[in-house]
Amino acid sequence: MKTLYFKTEPTFAELWDACLYNLLYNEKEYTKEILDVFNSLGINTTSKIIDTSAGTGFIALHLREKGFDIDCMDLMQDEIDVFQRKAKQMNVDDSISPLAWLDMFNTFEKESYDFVFCRGNSFVFAPGGWNETQEVSQERCLQEYKKTLQNFYDAMKPGAYLYLDKFKDGEIPHRDIVAKVDIEGGKPKDLVFYTEIKSEIKERSAAMLLVDEKGNEQGLPNQMYLLENHEVESILTEVGFTFKRIDLKSDKIFGYVKNNI
Repeated sequence: MKTLYFKTEPTFAELWDACLYNLLYNEKEYTKEILDVFNSLGINTTSKIIDTSAGTGFIALHLREKGFDIDCMDLMQDEIDVFQRKAKQMNVDDSISPLAWLDMFNTFEKESYDFVFCRGNSFVFAPGGWNETQEVSQERCLQEYKKTLQNFYDAMKPGAYLYLDKFKDGEIPHRDIVAKVDIEGGKPKDLVFYTEIKSEIKERSAAMLLVDEKGNEQGLPNQMYLLENHEVESILTEVGFTFKRIDLKSDKIFGYVKNNI
């Protein structure tokens, strides 16, 4: 079992970033597969790209490092803080706009992108629920998903591509110790990934928890609509996308679908 080391108590974003690189992805393999996808679609360093869920910079900063022109946005300040700190360490552009998806045209232009990222299971939080609890209403959530996809569609040039992913259908509820977290000066804690599924009310809850030796839990909730593949595909079609599924060997968690107009 891996141990994640921190000098001070990590923020949610710092802990999540460590999980991305050490538990969920092999960055080099994932970046290579994305570059292979780009090559197959004719996306290159002259193309205009936007990462609408840039988070802590995985994978946008690695693409900037390779010379790609990629705008970035994220709504959460703790994620932006990590993004900009990492960008400075990598000596790449640290620009990122603090924006919600429905406000993206306050900063970015319509019909200007060749490729749009909304990855890392981010899309499911379009109706809210990231690091918070909420009342999950099917009607409201589906409306928010459609509004968000319409914005992405409007951001894209004719013939552009949207990379979208989500948690897998049929996910099994679980509570697993996935690593140890060692914070300097303290005792190691268990890092627990927890998922609860309530199919009868179409609700999915997930959390990343730090658990000490006494069983005390520390973490933030994530509560979302139990969005299924057929619902995504239906909304994509309504908005005007065509789509197909791709499977990336390096993304065993959230890989789902690539879409183009």
